[in-house]
Amino acid sequence: MKFSEKKRKVIIYSATVLTMMGGVLPNTICAHDNINKTLKNVSLNENAHVKDVVSSGDLAKLYMLGILSSEGVSERKMPSSEMKIDKAELVRNDLIAVTFSTVLKRIDKNDIAFKGGENVISIQNMTQSVNKKGQTVVLFQISTKIRGNVYAEVVRKEATHSLTQDKRQKLQDIRERFDKIGKVVTVSKDDKGDYRTVQEAINAIPSGNKEKVTVFIFNGVYKEVVTVAEDKDFVSLIGENVNKTKLTYDNYSGKEKRGGGTYGTSGSASVYIYGDDFTAENLTFENSFDEKSVDVKDEQAVAVYTKGERQVFKNTRFIGNQDTLYTKEGTQYFYKCYIEGDVDFIFGGSQAVFEKCDIMSLTRGSSTVNGYVTAPSTQITEEYGYLFIKSRLLSNAEDGTVYLGRPWHPGGDPNAIGSVVFRESYLGSHINKQGWTDMSGFSYRHARFYEYKNHGPGVAFNDSREQLTREEANQYTIQNVLNGWNPKEKAESKR
Repeated sequence: MKFSEKKRKVIIYSATVLTMMGGVLPNTICAHDNINKTLKNVSLNENAHVKDVVSSGDLAKLYMLGILSSEGVSERKMPSSEMKIDKAELVRNDLIAVTFSTVLKRIDKNDIAFKGGENVISIQNMTQSVNKKGQTVVLFQISTKIRGNVYAEVVRKEATHSLTQDKRQKLQDIRERFDKIGKVVTVSKDDKGDYRTVQEAINAIPSGNKEKVTVFIFNGVYKEVVTVAEDKDFVSLIGENVNKTKLTYDNYSGKEKRGGGTYGTSGSASVYIYGDDFTAENLTFENSFDEKSVDVKDEQAVAVYTKGERQVFKNTRFIGNQDTLYTKEGTQYFYKCYIEGDVDFIFGGSQAVFEKCDIMSLTRGSSTVNGYVTAPSTQITEEYGYLFIKSRLLSNAEDGTVYLGRPWHPGGDPNAIGSVVFRESYLGSHINKQGWTDMSGFSYRHARFYEYKNHGPGVAFNDSREQLTREEANQYTIQNVLNGWNPKEKAESKR
């Protein structure tokens, strides 16, 4: 998208930025707290907060684009008396984001100008925040439409503080990127979003939905059972911070239901995902059932139950014990996720790929058997089941007390011939040298359990742990396992 040839001059009246305490940026910038601190000493609305400049939905988009961040600062920068513009972006017709090279100690008004003609664009409101690099970002709400090429630069040589007068920065037009995010609804515990619960936001999405809808969830613990129904496709759940945005509940298999009976394994999940083309990112999914809290035989407690096609999970955490992640059917792709549990905590009959994930086996206090990573129930008609690639199998259990997996035959189904491949992954010392074991009278030797080029102290070569040849391993690609779907194609095409 290009600007028209008409030119205007835009003078932005800057302001003194609040000096950070002790000269160090705080570890976390909260979406509705620190970010609301406005610039002082300006001839504008001094009471302007970020909600006066952008809506909660647009704030979510700024996080998603990386313009702002509330996840803390990965590269902490000290405040500096020198200042230069790193970039200036036209986000919306009425919103400009100016990113500076560091944390600003001070900016005086008239230090910055947007040059492109003789006219002046008036500023209605302004506020400040940071991005993940620790750079100060100033948001300007404008009332005049910008046309023509506009350049941002430091203009005051006679300033009392040292300014870096570097090359001018052209105002980048990112309106198309901003708009492509599509519809965003927000969830917040403190009434600053569109909804207070995740399920309310999902319920607001019409049945038969065919357009991308993002439910952006601000930090908080949301104790509720969440369901994305099968008639609600193209839904994304995006958290503000993977460690601080949690969806949780505490049902378990043996828990009695009000109407009689028990929940069972399938009924114990905290989150159910049936819709196709689903995405989850920057979230923690949890089943918080405490196995020690009750004396019950059926301790299965699912965090997430998936049954849909082309479902993607990025930078998400799955927390539980027995049966944490139930991939019932369909195709799922997990990228840079953390999955925690002990017994059969990744199980089901779907075709799923786990790439660059951390798989954490929790100790059950045993010196012999502490659990099983997988329990696949792949149908014999499916050529592939689970593929773990370039992942890490970690644990706090004793050495040799955890198995890679065992074959699950639901209801004794003879056609559930599980398929699991671990390739090019790190196997910790907790992995038993036999690797695989039997389940409910079914032998692991009849399942499709293979390895290829793994490394780490948990690796062993014996007749119980079949290794793929290079030619065989070449067939276990992401696209093949996911029935011809390559979830990385879309992401790579955006770069």
